[in-house]
Amino acid sequence: MAHAPPTTARLWLSVLATTLGGVLEWYDLILYGLFAVTLSHLFFPAATAGFSLLLSLGSFGVAFVARPVGAAWLGSYADRKGRRQGLVLSSLLMTVGTGLLAIVPSYASIGLAAPLVVVCSRLLQGFAAGGEFGGAATMLAERSPKYRGVYSSLQWSAGGVAVTLASAVAWGVHQAFTEAQILAWAWRLPFALGMVLGPLTAWLRLISDESPEFRRQENHRPLQEVIRHEPLRLLLGMGLVSAGATGSYLNIYMPTLAKTQLHLGDAVSFMGTMVSGVLTIFLPPLFALLGDKVGRRGMMAVMAAAGGLMAWPLFHFLVACPSGMHLVLVQAFLVTTVYCGYYASVPALFAEIFLPRNRTTAIALSYALGQLIFGGFTPMILSFLVTYFQDKAVPGFYLLGTVALSLLCLVCSRRYAGVERGQSLGHGP
Repeated sequence: MAHAPPTTARLWLSVLATTLGGVLEWYDLILYGLFAVTLSHLFFPAATAGFSLLLSLGSFGVAFVARPVGAAWLGSYADRKGRRQGLVLSSLLMTVGTGLLAIVPSYASIGLAAPLVVVCSRLLQGFAAGGEFGGAATMLAERSPKYRGVYSSLQWSAGGVAVTLASAVAWGVHQAFTEAQILAWAWRLPFALGMVLGPLTAWLRLISDESPEFRRQENHRPLQEVIRHEPLRLLLGMGLVSAGATGSYLNIYMPTLAKTQLHLGDAVSFMGTMVSGVLTIFLPPLFALLGDKVGRRGMMAVMAAAGGLMAWPLFHFLVACPSGMHLVLVQAFLVTTVYCGYYASVPALFAEIFLPRNRTTAIALSYALGQLIFGGFTPMILSFLVTYFQDKAVPGFYLLGTVALSLLCLVCSRRYAGVERGQSLGHGP
């Protein structure tokens, strides 16, 4: 059945509805990272402040355990029932996850139940977010085969909006309230704001158009087909995610590093995240457009290599000369190269190596598993490594390792280039 091309207004309504889910997802994740120290005091009291922080960051990482489960279930649901229906469901579930965190009483009020509710909220948010990326990336990439990079990169611009919004709200809370007020109740305000985005996003998705490439098929088992016929592509996708995932959550960890290791003030610690958030609003579509025009793999390789090679010396520079301005410069460079230059084109690359029939499931699983291994636990791992090696520049070396893996997978991905143009399921690895 042929689909009539959508009007410009309908097209941009679909794009807006799709990308708002990315704002909701990243806003929640980034807020948790930015308030990790505060949450550690309220929900994870321990013998030492360092161990308390590790528990808080570990709960942040727990969400990524649920992501592959959400990716498998919600991705399969979207491939069977429709990209739009999957996205509506994921946005509603994310709203509930954020809402639980906004209202849960502290450990001092309800004891052990408090951290358990926090963990449950992270698991639910992670389950929903696991399907969110695959559905959104597929929906955007399928809007225009000619400009897959530009459309799919808007998912990262949505992340930039979320980074900017979350860090600005966190900065505003620290400016407007005392530390005692923040600990008592003011930390909840940013999470309460996030609850408003969920219903709005779900409604816009309900009234938007379905993806033009989606076709409902009988006896369709996306998850089984992906696992049976595309396991090598799944592994490749996880490797492609590694550099961007590490870079993203390194950026979230930077305020914690700045406060606990570099001894910069609360407001100053958020400056680099705010600036990098603004950059990730505007730069991803520009780099993706360049990739659409000149070839995305070459452009991605150059930008990832630049970020990886410079990470180690940049962190040594920041440790030797800690200041708000230097923090901004380091974060801005790494975000521009690894996130905007490399990561922004990964969804378009996914759309080229995975078959349309099961594309949402395959993208969601690759992304969720890659985020689980290289993303969600990154802040906790980095916090541990910095303490263990007594080297505040360790994050730079860690990023270099994941960049090397992504570059290897980028080279290997050429084998599957153009798979959507005529290759049938079950033929090829």
